[in-house]
Amino acid sequence: MIKKADRFTVVSLFLCFSFYLFFAFFDGPVICVDSPSYISMQSSREPLYPLLLAFARIIFKAFPEGIDLYFVVLFQSLLAAAAAFVLTKYLKMELKLSKAGAFFILGMPLAVSFLCRFAARRGSMYSNSILTEGITISLYLIFFRHLLEYVYHQRQKSLVWCMGLCFFMISARKQMIIALMMLVFSILFIAVRKKSLTYGLLTVTGSIVLVLGASAILDIGYNYMVRGEKVIHSGDVRFITTVAFYTATEEDVILIEDPQVKELFGEIWGQCEEQGYLRNSAGQGWSNRVSHFGDHYDHIQIDTMWPMVNSHVQGNYECRQERISEYADQIMKEISRAVIPAHFSEVLGIFADNFLAGLILTVSQYHVVFIYYSGAVYLFYLIMVVLLVKRGKEGKTATFAIWTFLSILVNVSLVSLVIFCQTRYTIYNMPLFYMSLIAMLDRSFRKDRGR
Repeated sequence: MIKKADRFTVVSLFLCFSFYLFFAFFDGPVICVDSPSYISMQSSREPLYPLLLAFARIIFKAFPEGIDLYFVVLFQSLLAAAAAFVLTKYLKMELKLSKAGAFFILGMPLAVSFLCRFAARRGSMYSNSILTEGITISLYLIFFRHLLEYVYHQRQKSLVWCMGLCFFMISARKQMIIALMMLVFSILFIAVRKKSLTYGLLTVTGSIVLVLGASAILDIGYNYMVRGEKVIHSGDVRFITTVAFYTATEEDVILIEDPQVKELFGEIWGQCEEQGYLRNSAGQGWSNRVSHFGDHYDHIQIDTMWPMVNSHVQGNYECRQERISEYADQIMKEISRAVIPAHFSEVLGIFADNFLAGLILTVSQYHVVFIYYSGAVYLFYLIMVVLLVKRGKEGKTATFAIWTFLSILVNVSLVSLVIFCQTRYTIYNMPLFYMSLIAMLDRSFRKDRGR
């Protein structure tokens, strides 16, 4: 006989693992647009995910082609199931949720994955996709579980877990610097509350140095192993340079000092302008601006700027193949430094447009109906937070909700600064938002509320 206290664990484990494993075998590995760049270990990709794919290739090299990717999908699916279960079980225990509330919370990560598969026109869940999101979404949920434990109880073990998970996520995807930012905020919050600011600043400094230092060491070692060069992966600067081109005008060529870079800038800008990729072709209104920027971001960067810059480097610099991206980064930095300050107000406008779109995409889809829904659900969420804070007896639940909302703001802000918002970049906080909303509702209507 299974004890009553264990039934939730058994049923939750069964639901999580059967759900994700079913789709792992039903859909199999899904190759997306960016998948080949991870498989081929391109220098612009962070090291962890290509290493995972390479490890699978080595393990299954004697098996038929494609089995390695099935292994990766199986691993990602097990990780997704474990993340949903671990976070839900912790919340149930820590917030003293009802069984019904806990099951609804458990259903949120599964529901988000289900919507990705059937409602978001992706045709697959991220756990089935050969993308960094296949691991980073799950790792972020596990990270959040340990972050909450650190905030609630200041356990050093939780701090170590958070630092380790930050290292893995940042080494897989630079966007996950958001996790380190959340950890830094949490450490400082605790330091201020406990009036130990010196200790807090030392902990913050140590955490940043250890996480980013370890990530850099892995990056350098990976590139030396794969390319024979002790360099950090390249290409991060291309994101802000894409924004620079989007806001630039033909007259900005005079802002660039290097004659060769000046000529290259004019050629890239001219092609983008001719194709209608730039901001002056966006039309009027927030919706048109957001759509235009998102539709043409990759056209500017991937189809035009990146290949032309690389071609310029190959034609004008004598360097090994491994160094082409490094010289390309230098050129793109020079363009960004010249153009961005001259168009700061336009860049700020793009950020504001993207930020609003990112908030919407975090909780729903970008559609006229869901825009109104998003505004309503955010308003309801914040009202619930205020009521819990005013009550003064639901500190842990309110903290979960506040930290989730802060995570949304941090993530959307970071994404909006350097790239256009899409579900792939905002999905990290979608399950957390609805999990925290359900937790607030559950605690509000419980007769034994008061934790």
